[in-house]
Amino acid sequence: MKTSLFHGIRRGSRISYAVLLSERHRTLTSLTIGGALAMFSGLPALVSATGQNSNGMGTSIEPVSSTPVEHPQARPRTYRYVDLGSLADPPSDHTSAAWGINRSGQIVGASETDVFGAGHAFLWQNGQLMDLGAIGGGTFAASAAFGINNHGHIVGQTTVSSSEPPHAFLYRDGVMNDVGTGFGRGSFSRAWDINHNGQIVGERSRTQSAAVRAFLYQSGGFLDLGTLGGHDPFPFGVDSIAYAINDRGQVAGTALPTDPPLHAFLWEEGVMQDLGTLGGNAEATQAFGINNSGAIVGVSQTFGEQIHAFLWRDGVMQDLGTLGGDSSYAYAINRAGQIVGGSRTPTSPEFNAGHAFIWERGRIIDLNEAVTNLPADVVLEVARAINDEGSIVGITCTQFCEPGATATVHGYLLLPNPD
Repeated sequence: MKTSLFHGIRRGSRISYAVLLSERHRTLTSLTIGGALAMFSGLPALVSATGQNSNGMGTSIEPVSSTPVEHPQARPRTYRYVDLGSLADPPSDHTSAAWGINRSGQIVGASETDVFGAGHAFLWQNGQLMDLGAIGGGTFAASAAFGINNHGHIVGQTTVSSSEPPHAFLYRDGVMNDVGTGFGRGSFSRAWDINHNGQIVGERSRTQSAAVRAFLYQSGGFLDLGTLGGHDPFPFGVDSIAYAINDRGQVAGTALPTDPPLHAFLWEEGVMQDLGTLGGNAEATQAFGINNSGAIVGVSQTFGEQIHAFLWRDGVMQDLGTLGGDSSYAYAINRAGQIVGGSRTPTSPEFNAGHAFIWERGRIIDLNEAVTNLPADVVLEVARAINDEGSIVGITCTQFCEPGATATVHGYLLLPNPD
């Protein structure tokens, strides 16, 4: 499986950077985007032809064509490309990936270092990458950063010793702090996001082989967010994962219903709501991003058994379509409702994840066609985050790239050009 960066080796004591680059999400069974982008999996929930899912919640489905919608009156904006480089020397020969960006344009992610096999979390600001280090783990100590709030507080995952599974971390005021797990020795945790109020969400497990469960961390304590009624009895399973939290404390993620597979959820004030699916019945549905209005984005299977990006708001799940290929996935949404992610195209090579996109005003746009200074050997594969100013971060092509895309895998920043 290929993709972005970091699911890490949660069951051992070391996080291999090679694995960070090759496996983004831990899976029940492999769910691939176009046979290439590893996502979560399982067998998705049954949805009837009326758009009502098996638990009777009645989430409406708004389908769209896989062909991009054209709006001639809306001139697409353009962007300037910035290569974030890497922490290793020379940067051009070593990989990196960008995962989050805040309002000030501070960017977080992970990069190879000069120690073979050891990747570290980074903070990019003012044109410079700063190595955030790792808490422990000896020569191959590793870390990766996934989220940053507008205060500059950063969350992710780090090795803590040579004998313990990785733990979630909070980096603030120049110090990386072990968030812990709430379970003691032999347990695991990973933090995916942090909001303005310092609330952290992620996943944790009591033992190395126990199913992971979504958590909310605040005021020094863990709150188990539960599931949608299901439990995975198999080793290394997934009960639930919390991927995103907005400033209102609403949480988005994926959880197991009574009948598999995983479903996207919205958690608010102790209640976990099942968001349903786009109509498919063989793959998982996951929510990866949420804005302060409560609009949620993610990925789900359609009635036509394709994997498509979705936007959920006010009880309606909308299919965002694709860039003409057979799959798409959405990772983030900002205050203005701009959505970013990735999609296969009609010419994407086999097993290639495709191209980064932005969706706005009902139109899905290939970001590779919107950049005014993109080098000839670079293809933007995934757009991972977008801030309220419209700046975008993501990852260039990782594997099975189209002809000519020979650049080293790097995190990137796209800055909107002046109108």
